[in-house]
Amino acid sequence: MLSVIMILMLCLYLYQSAMLVQASAITSERAAYSWNNQHKDARTGSFSENPEDKEGLYWRLTDDQLLAALFSGVGGETAAETINVPGGAGGSLSATKMAKAAEQLPAGMDGTMTSKRGLLHPITTVLYTPLNLTPIKRIAGDKMGGAQYSTVVEPVEFIRNIELVRYYAGKFKADKAVPAEEKGGEAVAMTPKNAGVQLSKVAKK
Repeated sequence: MLSVIMILMLCLYLYQSAMLVQASAITSERAAYSWNNQHKDARTGSFSENPEDKEGLYWRLTDDQLLAALFSGVGGETAAETINVPGGAGGSLSATKMAKAAEQLPAGMDGTMTSKRGLLHPITTVLYTPLNLTPIKRIAGDKMGGAQYSTVVEPVEFIRNIELVRYYAGKFKADKAVPAEEKGGEAVAMTPKNAGVQLSKVAKK
């Protein structure tokens, strides 16, 4: 009889774990699919025909931290953002998009979503739920979790980013032979560490 109860509890544990992984996968996929337009419905992908309900022309370069991400591999800062879900939207565009994708999370689940910008753009969702099975709780702890990620797929943008990195990689290599004073000093000379910031300022003008 005891063995049957233990098997049932184990089945419940595995079921909850599967539900967390499924919810994490769905949330990440919704965010990745609707990433190119914050006005998209995260569940259906539909959006208004209103011209104002669209992203700005250079939102990837500035609001989406693309420039900082592309140059992180050559000395710049890593472009990543994490929010708490549900209801953890911040002031940034990335946070708004992730929070919108997590609006329909099942009750009782909470966790984090992370957008890590680069040549590849994965969105990772980690969810937790209270563990109420006392025998298993003593072994596994108070919560159980599940995680999945989905990658934003934009083929044209991917090729454009590679060309941008190739261009500036060659430019930085050539500029190493030129003294900083001849380029206006360290404060204004473009380097791998400050390229993302300087190009973002240009894009916002």
